[in-house]
Amino acid sequence: MRNFKKWAFILVSIPLFAACSNAPPDDTVEALIEAQYEQTPKIIEVAKANAGNDKMAKTMSAMMESLMPTLEGVENIDCDAIEGENAYRCSADVTQTIAGNSQTNKTDFKVYKLNNEWVLGD
Repeated sequence: MRNFKKWAFILVSIPLFAACSNAPPDDTVEALIEAQYEQTPKIIEVAKANAGNDKMAKTMSAMMESLMPTLEGVENIDCDAIEGENAYRCSADVTQTIAGNSQTNKTDFKVYKLNNEWVLGD
C-alpha cells in the first residue's frame, strides 16, 4: 500500500511540474523554425525583382534559389531556461534538403518571449 501511495503521488505531481514550466511548447518552436525557412523564397523573389533584365543577376538568383535549404522536419526539441523565464536555449534535430541532398543536424538556438510572444534568436 505504501508503494501505491508513492506512485500515485508521483503520477499526480508530474503534470503539475510540467504545467509550471514556462518553456515554449514544441509546436511553437517548430512554427518559429518553419517561419524562418518561409522567408527564404521571399528573399529570392526580391533578388529576382531587383535583377530586372540583367541576365547575370537572373542567373545568380536562379543559382541561389537552387542552393536554398528546404525544411523537411523538426524533431527532438529541447529547451532549457538561460535568463529567467523569458529566454531559453533550445536544440532540435532539423532535417533540410539542399540541392537535392537531405540531411539532419542538431541545431542550437535561443527562443525569447518578447511582448508576450515567442521569437527566435541566435
